[in-house]
Amino acid sequence: MKKFKLQYIIGVFLFVTALFFTACSANKYSQSDLNKFFTNSRVKAKTSSVSFRVPKGWHTVDANNKEFIDLWFVRDDMKVSLSLLPIVSNTIELSLEKSYETSIEMNKIKYGVNNNFKIIREKPEILSGKKILFYNFKIDNKRFRVAVFEFNRKFYELTLYANNVNIKREYFIQELVISSAK
Repeated sequence: MKKFKLQYIIGVFLFVTALFFTACSANKYSQSDLNKFFTNSRVKAKTSSVSFRVPKGWHTVDANNKEFIDLWFVRDDMKVSLSLLPIVSNTIELSLEKSYETSIEMNKIKYGVNNNFKIIREKPEILSGKKILFYNFKIDNKRFRVAVFEFNRKFYELTLYANNVNIKREYFIQELVISSAK
């Protein structure tokens, strides 16, 4: 009887463990989500080999200065945009967490700490099997949500931006764009 109980407990433990790891590794978005919300077009970043699918109802814009914006998507109504920036640091060992902190510090410098600048850190997400770190902030009527992620050992921030528009409903487009990275 004790052997049966021990086998039962071990079996339940293995089942729960397998269920936990399966849930953690599952992608938030499926291939059908990507097909539903994207065109068949891919665009490549200017300074790196990463490419993304173009969301339906969006287009790319030439930023004229590849040092600042590697790739720029704009929603067709021109009210919302997504910009991809490589994160460059003088630190030899760059990690996702260090890149995240660098991104926050750079935006604090860019937009000014005295400008009612408050960072709201979001919980990390797993997209396409990779950890993505998010934060958002608002300055006047401008809203920003920044996603920091790694692709091919390089770190990027993909910034969702809108002026006078609630961008929460666009979060999934930002996440889908990251999921489409190749």
